[in-house]
Amino acid sequence: MKLKWTVAIVLVVFFAAGCSGIQENKPVSEQPKVTEDNEPDKTGGEPGKPADQTEKPNAQPDKTTGQQVKPNTKLETAQQTIKIHDESIVKDNPIINITYPQIDGMKDKMAQAKINNMLKEKATAADESQMTNEDPSAPSSFHSKYKTTFQNDHLISFVYDQYFYLSGAAHGMPSSVPILVDLDNGRIVEPNELFNGSPQTQQIISRLVLKQDVLHTLDVMGEFKQISSDDLKQVYLTKEGLMMYFPPYEYAAFAEGTLLYHLSFSDIQSVLNTDFFKSHGINLSKPINSTIIYVSEGYHFSVPKEWMDRLRFERAEYSENNKWLSEINVYFNFADKPLLFSFHMYEKETWSTLNSGAEVKLAEESDLIYSYSVAQITQSHLQANDFIKNVVPEIMKSFQVDF
Repeated sequence: MKLKWTVAIVLVVFFAAGCSGIQENKPVSEQPKVTEDNEPDKTGGEPGKPADQTEKPNAQPDKTTGQQVKPNTKLETAQQTIKIHDESIVKDNPIINITYPQIDGMKDKMAQAKINNMLKEKATAADESQMTNEDPSAPSSFHSKYKTTFQNDHLISFVYDQYFYLSGAAHGMPSSVPILVDLDNGRIVEPNELFNGSPQTQQIISRLVLKQDVLHTLDVMGEFKQISSDDLKQVYLTKEGLMMYFPPYEYAAFAEGTLLYHLSFSDIQSVLNTDFFKSHGINLSKPINSTIIYVSEGYHFSVPKEWMDRLRFERAEYSENNKWLSEINVYFNFADKPLLFSFHMYEKETWSTLNSGAEVKLAEESDLIYSYSVAQITQSHLQANDFIKNVVPEIMKSFQVDF
């Protein structure tokens, strides 16, 4: 009897062990499927991931305790692999040429669809019923393109550059349309959400705008005193601050185009909604040591803040006798006003006739050449020579054409 019970027990143990082995060698087709909730992180190195995104760690055992470290909700939201692709609308009658962005990769597909519809609506805002061809030689037209001015795991900032021409008009009208997408909450952010409502907002920003208006463009149509409350809606996000823009005729002549003024986060931190920026991964306190100057010729450059009050900028009067199309001179703001350097813009054909070495080429765009030349300063003017030797090269490194 004891022998029978012993044999039975051995058979049971052997059978159980065999079943266990079969389970471990289960075919791949019968293994549990990977779902969206337990799928391994694939964001690292995937095409379409912005270069400035920070890699978020997967949940993994803590090296000291061995316990599972679970990512929080925001981290899971940030692990979306967001991609942007272009959509286009082209028509011949009336003439319409539109390129607008569409977002892919959001986990909330309903929110993604709503945002994409908004992105399309903003791009196609022209009223085609008004686009008649009163002058067949100059038919009505509407053009819209976009650029991405900022992107991180939480926000994407777009700005549409649009141009509308109505047949028979003296000229068309450019416009800018800023759109800020909140990826965490699947919505469009309104401009007023960026500010904290301080009564000093307009005054502080106006002071910065005037500091950058080195060519006194804002005074052409009368003395500029302060921005309006509506101007606070005319901003879009950049890597280091907010860009404020003024459309033609608001403060300057049409020929000046859209005026741009960059407001660094550290300069306007006191009037910003710090909770919003902090929750969306943006550091407001990083100091910026230079001031960006935008000019209507279509380029910008940066000047160290410590030098701004010691410089004077003047646009030279155009004359057919000059070879250049535009000249902006930079002087020391001293009694003798010594010239330090000049920015020039030439037609490419004219540039080829200049003496070699007279100008230093900065950039080339279509048929235009952008360059600069340095003035000859007497050795006795130590501060001016120091500026030319040490500061001018840094300014030229920051030069960039905006077209």
